[in-house]
Amino acid sequence: MYILPDSVVVNRIQRAFPSDELRERARATNLIQRERKLDVVALFYTLSLGFAAGSDRSIQAFLERYVEMADCDELSYATFHGWFKPGFVALLREILDDAIENLDTGQTELTGRLERFRDVLIVDATIISLYQDAKDVYALDDDRAGAKLHLTESLSTGLPTRFQTTDASTHERSQLPTGEWVAGALILFDLGYYDFWLFDRIDENDGWFVSRVKENADFEIVEELRTWRGNSIPLEGQSLQAVLDDLQRQEIDVQITLSFDRKRGSGASATRTFRLVGVRNDDSGEYHLYLTNLDRDDYRAPDIAQLYRARWEIELLFKELKSRFGLDEINTTDAYIIEALIIMAALSLLMSRVIVDELQKLDANQRDCADDAEASSTRLPRRRCSHAVERHAHLIQLYLMLDLGYELPNLDSLLLWSSRDPNPHRPRLREQVESGEFW
Repeated sequence: MYILPDSVVVNRIQRAFPSDELRERARATNLIQRERKLDVVALFYTLSLGFAAGSDRSIQAFLERYVEMADCDELSYATFHGWFKPGFVALLREILDDAIENLDTGQTELTGRLERFRDVLIVDATIISLYQDAKDVYALDDDRAGAKLHLTESLSTGLPTRFQTTDASTHERSQLPTGEWVAGALILFDLGYYDFWLFDRIDENDGWFVSRVKENADFEIVEELRTWRGNSIPLEGQSLQAVLDDLQRQEIDVQITLSFDRKRGSGASATRTFRLVGVRNDDSGEYHLYLTNLDRDDYRAPDIAQLYRARWEIELLFKELKSRFGLDEINTTDAYIIEALIIMAALSLLMSRVIVDELQKLDANQRDCADDAEASSTRLPRRRCSHAVERHAHLIQLYLMLDLGYELPNLDSLLLWSSRDPNPHRPRLREQVESGEFW
């Protein structure tokens, strides 16, 4: 019979985010010297595990969880709030960037249509709504405030490989670098990244791409890659828009030419030939069109459409970040706290994935040792498992705290501290009714 080892999940968390490294990074920023009550280990785990189901993501709630772990009930709200300054935000960003680059979350090999790629990278951005008073830093338009999260997700790990925040008015394309990072990978784009120069750079750096095509896009068709029997409309030498409405074939598979600036702002143009495919929707009669540099011998038109469906994974990741890790609960106008909470949402996601990976390994070990078919068929889907981690995050933090040598706080003192009114001189309603001035 398989016996669950003690503290496997806690040990995995500590390997992923070692306490000694967290303290060393904090010392390098002088945070510890300036803030005597700041225990960076307790604060990091308080924030990264502060996504338990039903939990409040306010600064006050984080303060109370921090006091639970660090046992420092003399800490004031003003002091805790004051820690969220540029140095601390820079520390969080450093921890996040290091985790994105080095975290081992049990990457799986891509199979089937995806096995030829080093990875499949999905690029997108999402808007985070903020209080209107934050619009001086995070502008969405004249009357609204919002931050924009620019994210690249690895399909093999389900984790970000890039995570960047700007104001909501920043265009997606401006935040996507090009270079050797695309080599061997397939990049999936939505229309926010529709840029011929970008497609050329990916191709030149030995990467592949699939992008949706704008509705009004018009290209010169230079070659048909699939022939059709019967009295079909010839496409070579035609413009796409001139023939699109008359086509009845199930697929479009052609080579097209497109022109773009060789270097941005240089005025020197270049022309490239890429592949355009379309799959007809039987219900609407319209085509879903895609640009790609993938070869037809390897991927037919329906394969391209199927590959593009993987882009939905990043929508699910955005949903998870917002609904589970607090991106929809940024109730502040302080720019540094906004930035810190966005970064912590990403670190919470990584923390959750580390735990989920360990649980999947434990489950696999149990199934290997099981004799009955029912136990052998057990599975832990990533998102269902992540939801279980969310529900018990506060308990995970408690086990982690004890394993790190922290002592449980005095319960009576903790409850008294958290119950005290921070504004004791403000009249209560009953006092106003009983003895307040009449007007």
